[in-house]
Amino acid sequence: MANTTTGAIKHRPRRISEQTLLGWLFLVPAFAVLLVMVGYPAVFGFWYSLNNKMLGMPKFDFVGLKNYISIINNPDMLMAYVRSFTFSISSVAFKLPIGLGVALLLNQNYRGRGLTRGIVLLPWALPLIVGVLIWTWMYNDLFGVINFLLMKVQITQEPLYFLGTKALAMPSVVVVNIWRGFPFFAVNILAGLQSIPDELYEAGRVDGANRWQLFTNITLPGLRTVILVTTLLSFIWTTNDFTTVYALTGGGPGTATMTFPVLTWKTAFIGFELGKAAAIPILLMPIFIVLIIFLTRTVTRQEVNR
Repeated sequence: MANTTTGAIKHRPRRISEQTLLGWLFLVPAFAVLLVMVGYPAVFGFWYSLNNKMLGMPKFDFVGLKNYISIINNPDMLMAYVRSFTFSISSVAFKLPIGLGVALLLNQNYRGRGLTRGIVLLPWALPLIVGVLIWTWMYNDLFGVINFLLMKVQITQEPLYFLGTKALAMPSVVVVNIWRGFPFFAVNILAGLQSIPDELYEAGRVDGANRWQLFTNITLPGLRTVILVTTLLSFIWTTNDFTTVYALTGGGPGTATMTFPVLTWKTAFIGFELGKAAAIPILLMPIFIVLIIFLTRTVTRQEVNR
């Protein structure tokens, strides 16, 4: 009798609870927004990339993978990807240690800490185009404060053309992106620092650990997930940064700062080739998908191991 009852319970169909159904209903608006704002443009952009679509022309001329093959066989376009990754890696490589150092500073107790936090957040809170215009003035060879200071201390005898020289254009753009992006690292790492229990540091001090040992054995392991997530997000956002590069140099001088977002814009609105322009960013999608999968699995694994 007991076995029969148990078997009936095991084979009883599972019912969706009202709370589960209500939860899914609450997710419907979010899914709808993602479908309209992300899904539709992505599908439409992929369709454009398979056609020889010209700006202002209603005709779609299906060409399959011809746009992708044209990009791969064009060394100038491939160099745009190289510049994009150079730009991103260089920027993130500086934003991470600067953001970590600033977060460690802001995590200390001292007078004026609130003012310091406000100053640190200013580059991030300032509208991007305003910040870029300020740096454009600072880089100016005639009126810029940077050239004035360099000549004042006699580091250089004549003005430097930061945005007009191929050797200086990309480093100058990287500096602006670092200035703009390091507060993102600082804020996230600061949140991670404040989530580390003080008892761990107290136990370490009791065991005789110095500051460096506390940092390497408690602080860094506690920040591993935060640093990984922040770094990968910043890398993806920096790679797709259009405004900073375009507003500062427009991709020049020549092609010295021609990253793939700027190349996409110029291909679409200067060359009028919407199909080829749509294919340029889609070629990078597999790389970003791999990074996102790696990020998700790493974070999930670390959360499970806690």
